[in-house]
Amino acid sequence: MSGPLSKYHDKRNFDSTPEPKGSIEKSGKHLRFVVQRHKASRLHYDLRLEAGGVLMSWAVPKGPSLDPSDKRLAIRTEDHPIQYLSFEGKIPKGNYGAGEMDIWDAGTYRLIEPNENVLAEDQIKAEIDSGSLKFVLEGAKLKGEFALVRLKDPKQDNAWLLIKHKDAHAVTPYDSEDHLSKPSQAPLQKTKSNTKNESLTDENAPGTFKPMLAEVKKDAFSHSDWAFEIKWDGYRAIADLRGEPIITSRNGHSLNQKYPKLLSALSSQTHTMVLDGEIIAYNKDGLPDFGILQSVEQDTKHSVYYQVFDLLYLNGHSTLNLSYLQRKELLKDALDAHPLIQYHDHVLEKGKEFFSLAKQKNLEGIIAKHTDSLYSPGQRTGQWLKIKTNETTDVYILGYTKPGAGRQHFGSLLIGQFREGTMEFMGHVGTGFSSSQQKDLKEKMEALAQNEPPVDPAPKTNGTPVWIKPKLLAEIKYTERTKDNKFRHPVFIRIREEFDTLHRGEVKQKKRVPLPKGIKITNPSKVYFPEKAVTKSDLIAFYQSISSYILPHLVQRPQSLNRYPNGINGLNFYQKDTADFAPPWMETARFYSESAEKEIEYILCNNIKTMAYLNNLGCIDFNVWTSKLETIDNPDYLVLDLDPSEGNSFQDVIETALAVKEILDLGEIQGYCKTSGSSGIHIYIPMGAEYNFDHVRHFAHVLMKMVQKKLPTLTTLQRSLSKRDRNKIYLDYLQNRKGQTLSSVYSVRPNAHASVSMPVDWQELTGELRPQDFTIENAKERIEKRGDIFLPVLSQSTDILVALEKLSGNGNTPENK
Repeated sequence: MSGPLSKYHDKRNFDSTPEPKGSIEKSGKHLRFVVQRHKASRLHYDLRLEAGGVLMSWAVPKGPSLDPSDKRLAIRTEDHPIQYLSFEGKIPKGNYGAGEMDIWDAGTYRLIEPNENVLAEDQIKAEIDSGSLKFVLEGAKLKGEFALVRLKDPKQDNAWLLIKHKDAHAVTPYDSEDHLSKPSQAPLQKTKSNTKNESLTDENAPGTFKPMLAEVKKDAFSHSDWAFEIKWDGYRAIADLRGEPIITSRNGHSLNQKYPKLLSALSSQTHTMVLDGEIIAYNKDGLPDFGILQSVEQDTKHSVYYQVFDLLYLNGHSTLNLSYLQRKELLKDALDAHPLIQYHDHVLEKGKEFFSLAKQKNLEGIIAKHTDSLYSPGQRTGQWLKIKTNETTDVYILGYTKPGAGRQHFGSLLIGQFREGTMEFMGHVGTGFSSSQQKDLKEKMEALAQNEPPVDPAPKTNGTPVWIKPKLLAEIKYTERTKDNKFRHPVFIRIREEFDTLHRGEVKQKKRVPLPKGIKITNPSKVYFPEKAVTKSDLIAFYQSISSYILPHLVQRPQSLNRYPNGINGLNFYQKDTADFAPPWMETARFYSESAEKEIEYILCNNIKTMAYLNNLGCIDFNVWTSKLETIDNPDYLVLDLDPSEGNSFQDVIETALAVKEILDLGEIQGYCKTSGSSGIHIYIPMGAEYNFDHVRHFAHVLMKMVQKKLPTLTTLQRSLSKRDRNKIYLDYLQNRKGQTLSSVYSVRPNAHASVSMPVDWQELTGELRPQDFTIENAKERIEKRGDIFLPVLSQSTDILVALEKLSGNGNTPENK
């Protein structure tokens, strides 16, 4: 046999090895990779990159590393078939490579500098032939830029080095053996089985898969690379059929008892699968009706249906790394016909026409899915987009009006929303609920009745009001907002059950997050934010849930602790030196302090374990240096801190920030802004650790003088509070000194709102933006939706001399005084 896989086939006897014989396959748009931990005669790791219809393979004896100082030897081996992406198991003794093989990491990869005029796989082959391949890995464990460089050793032409580039994903030190938890499975062959007794070969225990989520897109579109589905008005549900069937909600709660007929229908399926879909009920016109779904009980005349639109697992193999169309093809083939279990088809390319039809039918909207998209559990990604026929939002129920003619339980709901930290009355909602829903709502509201309205002043209502405590959150849909910010044609959709559950005292069950081993949380129910009823446990849960976003901004940076052991209303104190109490497992760094005349031991928050430990001490926010340990005298970024005085509004801060943007644009300087989480705005300029603190601080001073010159009546460079005008914003450039700390991006701030320091686009700096818009309650959703838009701060750099030259050329650089 000849060809790319000839060596692979020659070394194996497929009658005695479970390895796939495989064949050459055409690659999709997303090139895949896998790293397998191979416990053969000697433990090693196998890195395999998809290219040319096969997997190029390297054996890495010490395993891949995220530490740029590690240069891992990687021995090029024979190409493997694409089907090896999903291979795990035991290769029997007597076979080549005998031993245990497990998937350690998997995902996709791309070239760092793709040539648009050349096919990616042709460029990869050319770089391999040249002896240097530079690529970006997007896996569960391995992320960021890497290089494979061939050693110039005539005696060993298959010896390469695998090297991690310095970027936001670098971790020092790093050992592959410390990270053995399994990632999402790699792609697989199209295989079926008629047995349900296969072993669970993926990392998800039964009932623990989390659904992939979609980003919001305003307008419908048509495109040949996209497929379109109905956006169902029901309950998102994962059906796990790898044993006794388990139906779970989007939030992981069992739905087995609620839908016994569906459970029975799923039990009749032939194949071992994990399905993703929506539980719905139809009205008399054959359209999905959420009101009917909410009122369905098992003894009613209505049936519920499971519209299945995705396949996560089939007959012993994960399908997560197959493309959307491949998964749909398998799903259609594997799903047995049943009156209650329905395959949800899709429309290719014609999104605009499909959306118009959805609008005519009064459907909730459509979902657009890229045909090459992989399934990312629990992630909100732009590969899936939801396009709604109506706008939706969440509102607090403030009360109700007494029923008039034709209504038995109440007339309309009185609703409100927080604006600028204050509850504001937003009008009435009088449609959208069935009689049974009205009854259920009335019972819930009566239990929360109070004499005074929860808004001040008391609003005018279209009937006799009954006020309640604002503890029920409802979702409504509407056509548009009026000039006074009220809703036009609001319609009730549902009660937010998660929020209702939280206020019934089940917060621990709702917010429980697995904590790192070895961390003991003391007094988890201690209230840190009284007005929000946010506990220490809630704070820890939030940070654990966003750890993958915040940790790149914390790792290897010395940290000063601002401790609130009794919450934000108790005493707080600052602490730098942790030598007396830091546990032995915690990473620290020692530096000599001129002011203290001694060495100070700073904590490095390099992992979720340390993060939880600091939260337990009362650290609500994370305050880090602008430089990292390996380049401690050279900051990674410059910070411009816009700090308002007591007489300034947040609109003043926004005006100042936009003035900064104008100056940055003149110098062709890339800047990134975030809310401080308190009352100001921080603007970061990437420096790439290429300048010392003196250079960076001087550059910041130049920029701030330009801002002050542009806004002389609004801003000041006066640092002293006693001398500062109470109506001027302080342009603080002195944050750019060694040892200065600033609250990290994504930090919760110790204020009544539990607000979060959030990155924002420049276009978001409008009169509608408020520091309290981003809180511990909603920040995670935004972060997951947008991704880390602050990440370039850690990887880009700015040429100060070029920037100053451009500013000077525009006649804007102030004279140095």
